[in-house]
Amino acid sequence: MNRVVIRDVEARDIPAIKAVIREIWDWEGLIDDEQTLDATIGIYFNQILYAGTFGRVAVLNGKVAGVIFGSVDGAVPKYRMLMEDGTAHAVTLLGASKANRENTYEYLAKITVAYKQLVGDIADDYDGTLDFLILAKETQGLGIGKSLWMALKSYFEENNAKSIYLYSDTECNYGFYEHQGFTRKNEQEVTFAFGRESFNTNIFLYDIQFNQ
Repeated sequence: MNRVVIRDVEARDIPAIKAVIREIWDWEGLIDDEQTLDATIGIYFNQILYAGTFGRVAVLNGKVAGVIFGSVDGAVPKYRMLMEDGTAHAVTLLGASKANRENTYEYLAKITVAYKQLVGDIADDYDGTLDFLILAKETQGLGIGKSLWMALKSYFEENNAKSIYLYSDTECNYGFYEHQGFTRKNEQEVTFAFGRESFNTNIFLYDIQFNQ
């Protein structure tokens, strides 16, 4: 019988969460060095930990199955002490091969720019954000994502958030958010160039309003 526990994120969960990110990203074809891949994921995830005021991990039969982070304007970030050494990650990237270094920058830089352009001047119209949600492949379809979202939703409502937003893209199960009542507000096509290869993805801005 599957037993799911939803609890606060702890330091011991970070390696398992990064392993799930690595599984879902499936970046081995773009970054062929283990240390560089770990540093790239670490830099990305540090941004989530820096901003988060709420975080919950889902543990299925003793194994991390998914995680969600969110933030409410004015609340104190809770997870900065879980951040990894950003300087060490930066040094790793500086020592990486040119191709791995350029692929890392290509992804992180273009994602950051797209996010800023999508939300534009309306960020101040919202009370918070769903910063991050990810599930291990073998646990998708079990209702764990919804359980994590309901925990975060309750947090938003308890803190009187009237509306929040999130980013998703065509590489993710963005339909999940539509099933939970989110509305797509904006989208942007982004082309990533990795060496001689390139691919396009659409990045979406969603929001949801809460009844007060």
